[in-house]
Amino acid sequence: MSLGRLRVALLGAGWIMDFHARAVRADPGAELVAAANWREPSLAAFAERHGIARTTTDWRELAADPGIDAVVIGTPNALHAEQAIACLQGGKHVLVEKPMARTLAEADAMLAAAAGSGRRLMVAHCWRFHEDVNALRDRVAAGELGEVVKTRGYGLHARWGPAGWFTDPELAGGGALLDMGVHAIDTTRFVLGDPLPEAVSATVATRYGDYAVDDDAILLVSWSNGVNSIIESGWWQPHVAGLEAETEVYGTGGYARIWDRVEVPEGEQHCTQAMYSAQMAEFVGALTSGRPPRPDGDDGRVVMRVVELAYEAAGGPRSGDREAVRQT
Repeated sequence: MSLGRLRVALLGAGWIMDFHARAVRADPGAELVAAANWREPSLAAFAERHGIARTTTDWRELAADPGIDAVVIGTPNALHAEQAIACLQGGKHVLVEKPMARTLAEADAMLAAAAGSGRRLMVAHCWRFHEDVNALRDRVAAGELGEVVKTRGYGLHARWGPAGWFTDPELAGGGALLDMGVHAIDTTRFVLGDPLPEAVSATVATRYGDYAVDDDAILLVSWSNGVNSIIESGWWQPHVAGLEAETEVYGTGGYARIWDRVEVPEGEQHCTQAMYSAQMAEFVGALTSGRPPRPDGDDGRVVMRVVELAYEAAGGPRSGDREAVRQT
């Protein structure tokens, strides 16, 4: 690292990477040194916005560069495993956007690359860094709600859904469950103190759009601590009962939820820069102090395990009329 600062490169130049770029630039322990994206015009505009001097349309150039200490990957899901493995084997620490991969097998290959390289792998489950999420987690851990019996989590878009690669099964690996459901799964798990899934049942379907991926799902996850969690994911929902990553907790001593509203007030940003900056601070701080960052690759794998079990239980992203249970 130059002058004790982590030299960071960014792979991808989409909307989410603006959050990561601002987070790197704001962190005193990091230096934003390069960016890669296959579309040169959007890459140039991205670099100009964030003062990035070095750009390339070939991400492999950065993966092989010994002058780069870490990368943030925010590309389509189909590239996550390939890019993360190449960067890890190239001696770089990796922060990869959610979902960490398209499949559990890809996630396992990433974990193996991290173990073999001695480099760290962190998964960007950003809601763990929101102060309101942490406040509910603290209340649960303190026993304020008694023994937790069940939770309900939300990963939904109301009257909106993405297009482009998000609806391409080859590039995305799935639909709303991989796009939005992973937020609800990981936030639920985090609030509960990171238990492991013991069984998953699900209905998964395509109900609102003409594409080959899912846009509506309901999961029931039984955790190792005895809690049962209902988790909803979807696009184009006509109504949602909770904001993205909202988690309701029902305990023997009471009820609580993260937010007391289901609509974002006009002018307010629900997905905040603050949580991305806190996430980057965890990544940089862990690496500079020699400890594993959290959430790590194993945390990401748990989410992928739940997703894979849900798709298996439902019989595929278009088979929402089938229900089953898969034991882990």
